[in-house]
Amino acid sequence: MLDNATDIANGSVTEQPSDYSDLEVTGYRLVHGYISGTICFLGVLFNVCNVAVWSRKALRTSTSLLLTTLSVADGCSVFMYLLYVTYYFTATGPSELIYHTKAGMYLVVICFHQFIAFHTFSNWITISLAIFRYLKVCHPNIGKKICTRKRALLTIGIVFVATTLASSPFYLYYEVYDLAEDGVGFSGYWIRKTSFAIAHVDYQTTLAWLYGVIFKVGPCLAMIILCSLIARNLYNADKRRGNMAAGIDSNGNRISSGYRRTTKMLIIIVVIYVAAELPIGVVSLVSGLQYSESHFFYFLLYSYVGDLLDTLTVINGSVNLIVYVTMSRQYRLEFKRTVLGRFVKKYAVTETVETGYTNDTNNQELSQPSLDVLSRDLKDKTRTTEIDGGISVTSALV
Repeated sequence: MLDNATDIANGSVTEQPSDYSDLEVTGYRLVHGYISGTICFLGVLFNVCNVAVWSRKALRTSTSLLLTTLSVADGCSVFMYLLYVTYYFTATGPSELIYHTKAGMYLVVICFHQFIAFHTFSNWITISLAIFRYLKVCHPNIGKKICTRKRALLTIGIVFVATTLASSPFYLYYEVYDLAEDGVGFSGYWIRKTSFAIAHVDYQTTLAWLYGVIFKVGPCLAMIILCSLIARNLYNADKRRGNMAAGIDSNGNRISSGYRRTTKMLIIIVVIYVAAELPIGVVSLVSGLQYSESHFFYFLLYSYVGDLLDTLTVINGSVNLIVYVTMSRQYRLEFKRTVLGRFVKKYAVTETVETGYTNDTNNQELSQPSLDVLSRDLKDKTRTTEIDGGISVTSALV
C-alpha cells in the first residue's frame, strides 16, 4: 500500500490499489501506536491545563476566550486520535489479517473523521487568533473596537459551523464491511470505500481538494501571511527607535520589549506549523489534480508516511502548554496558581497579582477583575513586575 501511496504523491497511479493495508506490520508502524498514544495522552492533559488557566476570571478577554476554545479543540482532536491509535495500532493492528470487530472498525472510522474535524476547527481558530492579534498589533485603534469577547464568541460560532459543514462530506467516503464478502479465508471486519464514493469520482476529487486547500494549505498560507505582517510591523517599530523596550510605533503606541522575543518565536511557530500541515496538504492537492479515482485517504490510513504525518499533527496539537510556559510570564503565574497550586501549597497561598501596570492597552488586554486586583496591589505598594509583552501574539499564534 505504501508503494501505491507514493505513486499517488507523484501523480503516477497506473493500477488499482487494494483496499487492504500491508499484510505485515513492520518498521515504524510497530511503534507508532505507543509513540503517538503517549503524545496524545500528554496532549490531553496539557490542553486540560490550558483550559483551566485561560478560563480564569482574571484572564477573561477576547484572546483568552479564543485560546480556551483552541485548547478544547486541540484536546478533543488528540483524544480522538488517542482512541483511534489505541485500538488500531496498540490493541489490534493495522492489517486485515488481524481480527477486527465491527464495533472496532466503526471506532476507527468515526475517530479518524472526528480527528480531522476537530483539527480543522483548531486550525481556523488559530487563524482567527492571528487575525485578532494582527488587528491589535498593527491596527490597535481598530483592534480595540473589533476584537471584543462578543465578536470572539461570534467568530468561534462561525468557525464551528463552517468546519462542521466542510467535514460532513467525508462521512460518505468509508464503510465497514464483513471480509467474508470477499471470499477470503478468514473472518472479521475491514474498511472500504462506499459504493457512492466509487461511483462518483468527482466526489473523491472534491474531497482531495477540500482537504488540501481548506484543511491544510489554506491555513498554512494564512498563517505565513499574518505572521509576516505582524513581524514586519514589530521590526519596523524596533528599527525606528532602536530599542524595542521603549519603542513607539507609527500610531504613537508603546511596543513592549517582549515583542523582540515574540518575533523570533513567531518564526519558530510558523516553521513548526507549516512543517506539520503543508506536506500532507500538498499530497492531497496532487491527488486531486489527477481527476480520477483517488486513493489519498487510504494513504492516510495505511502508509508509513501517513503515520509520520499524523505524529507531527498530534505533536502540533499537544505542545501549546510548553510554548505558553516558555514564553509567557503571565501564563506561568496563572499556571502555578491554577494547576500547581492544587498540589504544591506554596503556589496556592500566593494570590498576589504579579502582572504589572502598562499603558499599552492596545497590545495587551486586562479584564476588569484583573484591573481591580492590580489597583489594590498598587495601593498596598506590593511589588509588581512587567507583563510579558509577547503573550498576546505568541499565544495566539501557537
